Amino acid sequence: MLRDLINNKFYDLLKKDSSEEKFPFNFRGELEILGYRNGELFHQDKQHNIITLWAKHSTMHLLTGDVFTSVGTTRSTTASDHGDTSGDSRYNRDGTMISGEQYFANPSWPGTNGWWSRPIEGDSITNLYSFFPTKMLFGTGFEWNNWLDIGDSDYYTQYIAGAWNSTYFDNLVIGDAANNYSAWYDSAGDSYNYMRSMNDIYSAALTTPALTDTTYAVKGAIKNALYHSNKGDSTNLETLGGKLFPKKSHWGIGRPAFIYAKRDARFYQSGSEVSLTFDSTVENKITFTVTMPEQTGANAGIFYPYNGFVLKEAGLFCDAKFRLRSTTPANDAGSDDSGLTEFTNYSSMPHGILFAKRYIAPITKSHDVAITARWTIYL
Repeated sequence: MLRDLINNKFYDLLKKDSSEEKFPFNFRGELEILGYRNGELFHQDKQHNIITLWAKHSTMHLLTGDVFTSVGTTRSTTASDHGDTSGDSRYNRDGTMISGEQYFANPSWPGTNGWWSRPIEGDSITNLYSFFPTKMLFGTGFEWNNWLDIGDSDYYTQYIAGAWNSTYFDNLVIGDAANNYSAWYDSAGDSYNYMRSMNDIYSAALTTPALTDTTYAVKGAIKNALYHSNKGDSTNLETLGGKLFPKKSHWGIGRPAFIYAKRDARFYQSGSEVSLTFDSTVENKITFTVTMPEQTGANAGIFYPYNGFVLKEAGLFCDAKFRLRSTTPANDAGSDDSGLTEFTNYSSMPHGILFAKRYIAPITKSHDVAITARWTIYL
C-alpha cells in the first residue's frame, strides 16, 4: 500500500510540466504557546500558522546574500534609550523588550558581536535592518479609533460596565505620534489610523476574518502605554491590588511591544532562542523563542505591557521594511510593481515585514504568569 502511494506520487511528478519544480519546497510553520504560573504549566497551544507573501520577499533577499537593508525598525542601541541611566531613572524609549527580561532591562548581550549578527565591516553602519525574523508581537484582536466606532453593541455594553466612557477612550493621546501601530491602514487615503487596543469580551478563540498570505498586521497589538520613563511618565500608570497597570487614558496605546529573541548563543548551542535543527538528512527547521517573564519576587507588581490583556493573535516579524528595487516609493504612483501596491505594502508594515501570523488559544498575561512562544518554520 505504501509503495503504491509512493509510486503514484512519483508518476504525478513526472507528468508535471517541465517548467514546474519536480520536488517543491514550501514554507510551513507552527507556533506553540506555553503558559506557566508559579513554575507550573497550565496552558499549551500548538497549531499551524499562515506564512505571508512578504516572507517570500524577505527570503529571496536572504538567498542573494542581501541580509540587511537601510530601511526598517529595530531595537535602539543608544545607551540612554534603555536601562537605568542614573541609579533610579529607568528608560525604555522604543517600547521593545528582550525575551525573558523585564520592561526596563538592558542586558549586555549581544556585546562585541554586534546587533543581530550584523556584519561589523563595510555598510553595517547604515544597513541595520534584517530580512530574517527577529521579533514577535501579540494582540487581542480588537482595536477602535474612537468611542463612537464601538457602536451600539455588546462591546459597548460591556465596556460601559467596566467603567469606560468617551472621556477615557477618546483621550487625546490616542492620536499621539508614538501610537504608531495598528491593523488599519487606509490604502485609499494613504494614511495610518491611530487605534486603541482593547480586550475581547468573549472568551472564544478568533476564527474570523480568515488569515491569508496578504495579512500584514497584528490587530489589537499590545503597546507600552507611552510609558518611556519610570519617573517622567509615572502618571500614565495606576496601582491596582498592589500591581502597576496603565490608566484607562493610556490603556492600549503607545509603541508596539515587540519582544526580541536573544541571539547570544549559536543556533546549535544549548539554550539558543534561534535554533536550527535537522530531520534525518538536512537542517530544515528553525525555532524562534521568546518569553514574557513573571513580575513576582524582586520584580513583584512592576509594569509589563502585556499584563491585563487577553492575547488572541501572534505575529513573527523581520526588522526590514518592504521595498522593491531597494528604493522607497514616495506614493502609490511611485510604486515599482504593475499594480502600484508597493507604497501600501511599505507603509502598512512600519515596524518591519510580517513573516507569519496565527490566531492563538486565548491566554491572559498577568503578573504571576510567564508565557513562552516557540515559533517554528519548516522548509
